[in-house]
Amino acid sequence: MNKQFEEQMKNLLKDEYDDFMNALSLPSVKGFYTNPLKKDILQYLDKKYIEPSSIVKNGYYFDYQNYPLGKSPFFHCGAYYIQEPSAMLVSHFLKVKEDDYVLDMCGAPGGKTCAIASQLSCDGFMLTNDIVPLRAKILSENVERFGLKNTMVTNCDPLSLTKILPQFFDKIILDAPCSGEGMFRKNDQAIETWSLDKIDECAYIQRQLIDAAMTMLKPGGQLIYSTCTYNTIENEEQIQYILEHYDCSLIPLQKSHGMSEGINMKEVVRLYPHKHRGEGHFIALIQKNGTSQTKKVKAMKPSISKQNMKLIDDFYHQYLNIKPPHYLYDNNNHIYAILPQFPELKGIRILRNGLYLGECKKNRFEPSHALALTLQKDDVKQSYTFHESDKEVSQYIHGETIAGTDHKGYGIIFVEDFPLSFYKESQHQAKNLYPKGLRR
Repeated sequence: MNKQFEEQMKNLLKDEYDDFMNALSLPSVKGFYTNPLKKDILQYLDKKYIEPSSIVKNGYYFDYQNYPLGKSPFFHCGAYYIQEPSAMLVSHFLKVKEDDYVLDMCGAPGGKTCAIASQLSCDGFMLTNDIVPLRAKILSENVERFGLKNTMVTNCDPLSLTKILPQFFDKIILDAPCSGEGMFRKNDQAIETWSLDKIDECAYIQRQLIDAAMTMLKPGGQLIYSTCTYNTIENEEQIQYILEHYDCSLIPLQKSHGMSEGINMKEVVRLYPHKHRGEGHFIALIQKNGTSQTKKVKAMKPSISKQNMKLIDDFYHQYLNIKPPHYLYDNNNHIYAILPQFPELKGIRILRNGLYLGECKKNRFEPSHALALTLQKDDVKQSYTFHESDKEVSQYIHGETIAGTDHKGYGIIFVEDFPLSFYKESQHQAKNLYPKGLRR
């Protein structure tokens, strides 16, 4: 362990230092939360390996060594999201309304995005972003798996959003890039890359992101700031900067279950592994003072040709029991279901514009995996249902064709009540449409 880090923690924790260091030698803790947009998964999980969180609604701990939920078909169906338990508290402390507009500035891999966006209605809006292309791709995949329809995913420097979306958001999540001291128990690389210079570098980036967040936050809106690190430079000192430079207030967060007060800042939450069942975290909630006045932002316009609209209508009529969405956006024959409040983001790289429905090709419409993950059994005219342990499920996820009946055309593979993928049947074979990048 780095000697400078040890000295820092001795100064912060004093008599608790030995307990803290002992906790770093213990196994890390794993958790998950269930997807409120889909059927209740709990009836299909083995209760002896999971334990409800006493804090987070729909949150659970699980025994990852004996019960690897990340390998279950239910994970691929988006029935739950696996997230570190301390990180779950960020979404827990941010209370959203159904019609809120929310920005997750540094959203990857997507745990906070999915938790918050799944609480919003189709009158609400989530914009989630990550500056790193690979991380943004993972973020987009998790948004897809969770079945979110009210969410846009972007890959850009979040500072570039300030001129397009000033005072636009009711809530902003800034889970800031940090030195990662709270991840030392679960990530050896975090230990290897730690330095005092890294703290200063992260603090500089955090300050820029804070300024951008305050520009995009509506008066009366809330910013939740979090890191997975311990030092005061990246935590309390950043909150003090906000209070000194902006007209805002610090909202006290209720402490329980081993949560600690901040260093000379009782309103915020600090999480230590020797006191709270999770990894290290810092959380603060800031309210921007003033009364919100709606800023007009140019909205995306629905746009689709009559020819492509007919292909989609025909597909829905033939294979689904629901009608096509009202607002469709055609991007080179790739069709998205957007919402009227989606802003136009010129010059911004967009990975996901709401719900990706599929692609219009020569006289046919090919549905997307994203569309499949939003459907229920009553929504489809053809389907096959399997149990979690059925060999057909593992075969399908592996990319194999499975036996069909006498049906033709598109249907959905369900694992119990949860959609896994489209298939296309002909000659008593269900052709595999599970995306190649997700097969295992």
